[in-house]
Amino acid sequence: MRKRLFPLLALCLLLAACAPEPAGPAELDLDYIAGALTDSGYFPEPLEAQDPELVPGLLSLYEDRIEAVPEDVVQARFTMCLGIVADQFLLLEGADSEAAGRLETALAVYAEDQRSAYEFYAPEQAARMDDPVLLRQGNYLLFAVGEDRDALARLCEKLMNGEGA
Repeated sequence: MRKRLFPLLALCLLLAACAPEPAGPAELDLDYIAGALTDSGYFPEPLEAQDPELVPGLLSLYEDRIEAVPEDVVQARFTMCLGIVADQFLLLEGADSEAAGRLETALAVYAEDQRSAYEFYAPEQAARMDDPVLLRQGNYLLFAVGEDRDALARLCEKLMNGEGA
């Protein structure tokens, strides 16, 4: 019995040692997600893609009140309505988990800043910043404000989980 058990045990140990390592966080295609969001219909006013280089300034990453720094952003996509409408989305990839955490906090502060700004020139839009979609998947973040917040949130969850639209 021992003679049969030992080779079986050795084989199990060998297979365990050769097993693939668990995958790290999945890579998300920000261009695909941006396209799916733009085409979703949850943004009734036309959206316009903005220069990703604007994102650190947009999120106040140069200010002392924000812990995140521009180097925390690996890549970004930023699309917004050019009218006086709060509709927009930001997609970010953080440099690592800690950077993503800092960026998540910066996005929450950004929503508060936007709400304050809208109170002065478009009060009906200010309330939309009270509950933006803010999701994190690994080092990736998605911030979105659009029509039908709950349906938009479901779409965003699917996209951030790597599912098609």
